[in-house]
Amino acid sequence: MTNKKWIVAMLGAAAMAVSAGAVAQQADTGWYVGGSFGNAEAGSEDDTAWKIHGGYQVNRTLGAEFGYSNLGDFGGGDDVTVMELIGVGKFPVANQFSVYGLLGFANLEVGSEDETELTYGIGVQYDLSPKLGLRAQWQRYNTDEEVDVMSIGVVWKF
Repeated sequence: MTNKKWIVAMLGAAAMAVSAGAVAQQADTGWYVGGSFGNAEAGSEDDTAWKIHGGYQVNRTLGAEFGYSNLGDFGGGDDVTVMELIGVGKFPVANQFSVYGLLGFANLEVGSEDETELTYGIGVQYDLSPKLGLRAQWQRYNTDEEVDVMSIGVVWKF
């Protein structure tokens, strides 16, 4: 009789552990939006850059984002605008702190010309609350003249 009680207790504890993990995993999924502000540099020229983006966090470590950026004017008279689709790989370092990497495609438009190129980057995110996070990020757009963007921003999860 004591063996049956012990088995039932162990199964109950295992079920609780699995459900707690599922709740924790579920809390790290869902839609989010954000924005950032920073500096874009191409060769010896630089300008102010900004970005708005939205995404979906599939699980604790994998997400996807769609964004629109304005990288400023690099002497040609027209602003460089970007529409991008990127994958985000996150690595939680602490409860509220994560390091992440970006990899995807960006369509850069200058005046009437556009080109689709590879984009990649790395950043850190600190979650102030379960709904609000701060980001610092470096991102490169692989064009004929590489464009590097350093930015800080916010992410709101819903």
